[in-house]
Amino acid sequence: MPRLVLALIVSRLAAPILNLGMLLAIVSVHGSYAVGGMALTGFSIALAVCVPVSGRLVDRFGPRPVLLGILAVHALAYAAAVTGIVQQAPAWMLVGAAVALGASTPPSAPVIRSTWPAIVPAEHTRIAYALDAVLNEVMVVTGTLLVSALVALVSPVAAVAVAGACAIVGVLTLLTVPTLRAQASTEAVGGMSRPRRVLGPLADGQVRVLLGITACDMLAFGCIVVGVSAAAASGGTPGLSGVLLGAYSVGAVVSALGYGMRQREARPRRQLVTFHAASAVLLVATGVAPGLVLAGAALLAVGLVSGPRDTLHQIVLGDVAPSPQRTEAFAWMSTFMWVGNGIGTALAGQLATWSEGDHTTTFLAAAAAAAAAAGFSLLLRSTLRTTASTTRTSTISPA
Repeated sequence: MPRLVLALIVSRLAAPILNLGMLLAIVSVHGSYAVGGMALTGFSIALAVCVPVSGRLVDRFGPRPVLLGILAVHALAYAAAVTGIVQQAPAWMLVGAAVALGASTPPSAPVIRSTWPAIVPAEHTRIAYALDAVLNEVMVVTGTLLVSALVALVSPVAAVAVAGACAIVGVLTLLTVPTLRAQASTEAVGGMSRPRRVLGPLADGQVRVLLGITACDMLAFGCIVVGVSAAAASGGTPGLSGVLLGAYSVGAVVSALGYGMRQREARPRRQLVTFHAASAVLLVATGVAPGLVLAGAALLAVGLVSGPRDTLHQIVLGDVAPSPQRTEAFAWMSTFMWVGNGIGTALAGQLATWSEGDHTTTFLAAAAAAAAAAGFSLLLRSTLRTTASTTRTSTISPA
């Protein structure tokens, strides 16, 4: 357990450090945010497309050989990116290096999430997924702070190098967790029908519903980020955008831990509908709040709802995904998160421009996405439950 948590912490630091660090490093070389944005877009698209493939490979051949092979390519991509920045390579080369980084990103997060049920007692699985969600939130904030420190003390390219070190150390630490999965997974997949082998976990309707809910949630989050920036700027205090997002994060961390420690039986469909409906109402309240103080209070409330909601996503997906395809299912969750966030950010940017900086429209769009997620939640089976005593089959041998 300690090694798995350490792997989670270190590997989750890589993405936020790389995102901001690479943007600042490319801007320092070419003086263009357009080139930096193209690099991040290429990275995101490549990661979203390739991570389900790597997740399927992990389910098919086991985590060790796949993670080691992908990590070797990923390290070379990092070396090319750092060298290109230092040597002030042309823009197209830096964008290409970013695409290579995204395509070769090891599926450490899906592997960790699919491993929790195997090494954590059934009555503690909820806490494990809550811890996963909390650490993910904390690492995003911590990574941003680390980039600020590295840029101030060293240089932006140092942040890219540190991101690479985190990715490598995180995967190597993950490989020290004993898992014996390859042979059992091969036998399980071989006994599946052809449509399920081709489509993977997407052949399951409940998995598709959960992925749709995840995309709606991340679309809303992308709108929130842009809306917070617009609200702070319109209030004449753009620096407060970080404080407002911090209020959201604090709420999410506290509520996720509180939800994870609950042991009583839960009905996912009812809870997800409730959480998303509450998010929609609170997001509308945030958009129309008169002043940043009230908007911050509303965002704190949104975070308090988001923490248990995001934890429940992982718990339910771990339950409904076919056991031999669980890693790929969590990989698809990562893909839908990236896609939803990208769509939300682009949509909110257009709405903010169209409304001449008025943040209300962006929060209303976020509320609409949350309402759509509530509608999708109704498609979940009413009999689906998550309990401490739920029987969880897994092809990973308990460590």
